[in-house]
Amino acid sequence: MDRNSNVLHFMILGSARTGSNLLVSLLSAHSHIKTYGELFNLDMLPKESLREALEDPIVFLNRRVYKPHRPEISAVGFKMFYDHLTKHYFQKPISVSEASPQLQELFAQFAGFIEINYSWDILDKRFRATWEYLQADKSLAVIHLKRRNMLHTLISLKKAFMTQLWWSVRDRPQTTRAIHLDPDECNRYFHRLDRFAAEADMVFADHQKIEVCYEDIVDQREETLQRIFRFLNVSYEPVTTRMKKQNLAPPWETVVNYDELKSYFRHTRWTICFE
Repeated sequence: MDRNSNVLHFMILGSARTGSNLLVSLLSAHSHIKTYGELFNLDMLPKESLREALEDPIVFLNRRVYKPHRPEISAVGFKMFYDHLTKHYFQKPISVSEASPQLQELFAQFAGFIEINYSWDILDKRFRATWEYLQADKSLAVIHLKRRNMLHTLISLKKAFMTQLWWSVRDRPQTTRAIHLDPDECNRYFHRLDRFAAEADMVFADHQKIEVCYEDIVDQREETLQRIFRFLNVSYEPVTTRMKKQNLAPPWETVVNYDELKSYFRHTRWTICFE
């Protein structure tokens, strides 16, 4: 790894459906920023990359992020979700039975590949070492990406599981599909995401870190991008993306039992998600 480089390395840390694809798309449009996607979204990796990532995740990371880049690149980043390289990655927050048939097959193939070829104890040791490696690297800047309304995150995640559509571009036809959310399902998801975010803030407290909210990227894009560019120590450039919001309908039109959920969470800390 070239630690003498003047390039700033950064990690976009967060969870699925918080606007990470949108943020990466915008940052990638900057002439001095290079971004990589989810390096450790294991069940989506090609088989060759998957083997490399599982055999030595640290080497896999370094070969991609810390390799030489074009001279004009001054910031290089990648995405990392809370559950990547953890046991939680294998425990999906959405029931696999509700996923599209194609996604169910993909998950099943991945699980079979892991069971046949790897011991969990060995993987767990490698996974922990990688997170410890990231935590120990105080030169790694962290963009902690969050979404204020966790209900919107859960709706988006469940719809993505059902449709296998993870992002949209302009001119692509939009579809509206009603979903049902069980109150216990919501409660588990809210606590899971809240716990992950708090742990991430604690673990990376000593890193150069900035918090960015999805809602601000959507509603105050220029101001938010200016703040991120300053954090990454790159000059401001106007950037655009073809990506657009997938779920245009409000939650009370998307979730068939919205009133039930609103009543269930009325006297809890999560009531703000239903205002």
